[in-house]
Amino acid sequence: MHTREETERSYKPRGETIQGIKVTVYLFDFDGTLVDSTGAVEKALRIAIEKTIPAVIESDLYEDYYKALFLFIKGKLTYQYLGVIHELVAQGTIHEYYKLMPRYIKDFPFAREVIRELRRRGRRVISFSGEHTYPGGKVIFMKKTNWYDEFDEVITFKGTRDMLKKFETLRELYPEEPFVWVDDSPSRFTYVLDENTLFVQKFSPYKSDVALLFDRENFIKIKSIREILSIDDGLAGFEDKP
Repeated sequence: MHTREETERSYKPRGETIQGIKVTVYLFDFDGTLVDSTGAVEKALRIAIEKTIPAVIESDLYEDYYKALFLFIKGKLTYQYLGVIHELVAQGTIHEYYKLMPRYIKDFPFAREVIRELRRRGRRVISFSGEHTYPGGKVIFMKKTNWYDEFDEVITFKGTRDMLKKFETLRELYPEEPFVWVDDSPSRFTYVLDENTLFVQKFSPYKSDVALLFDRENFIKIKSIREILSIDDGLAGFEDKP
């Protein structure tokens, strides 16, 4: 297992220079990495059900409605709850959830400051995250929370295959530039073997570590998103070297 300092020393990014400065491309996950949406999900689910189907609040059906809606937004709906979801759609509960959710999303400390500072330094900062079950839901959330314009570009993907395809497209656009990919879901990193990418796992109490990643020289785990600026400082040290 490598410490952050050891990884920074061993990871030497390659990259073309523009007027002597390497252009580092940052890929940031959104939910769980830059914003805390866990509490928002629970609160928005409850209120959406209360507003659209108040009759079930005190009934034995409430847990089924809550679980069905939760599984739906996580993309894990089972046949058992299809009938419930049809009713939630008819009652406007799902629409109400997506209207409420952005109100309760909270930024992690220093998240916006880090993104803005990286862009101020001339880095290219891209939002690279999984799409919601509701088509376009991620972009809707970003716009309603005033996050959308914080990035140079916003890219969403539907699953692992789509993620790999879009990562490959980015690599084709930036063939020599070093990437820094920041995500609270380390399992995504296991699908990508790119020596010119530094994979940064943002700590989350809801996600498990992947042991094999700690053997990679281009992998770091951090506790606070603010640590990204120190990592960027370390990578910048290579910019002045031939």
